[in-house]
Amino acid sequence: MKNNRDDYVILGGKTYYRTAAPILTRKRWAEMEALVKQSTRNDTVLEFVLCIGSYEEIIQGKPFLLNESLQSFLVNHRVVMAKEIVEIRYPSPKNQLELELEAASYDFF
Repeated sequence: MKNNRDDYVILGGKTYYRTAAPILTRKRWAEMEALVKQSTRNDTVLEFVLCIGSYEEIIQGKPFLLNESLQSFLVNHRVVMAKEIVEIRYPSPKNQLELELEAASYDFF
């Protein structure tokens, strides 16, 4: 993942950083598939960094393998294609706290 924090856009109060999607190879797909299957068996949450329109978006949730032939996952009621995935990682407590603080700052109710 490219670490360029100077190039970003703010949409709807959320900051999106510019990134580039890696090439999806069979080996990369096999690694992603194994990680998601292991996460499903262990009932753990994963964090997905996606490349949507040249900008990164981070979603977090329990993933499920949706369709092997289309290479897609289901994360928080959202279909994620493998070609959009830049990185899959376990969420760190620091990132979780930052996400909660960011969500609280946009909470108007």
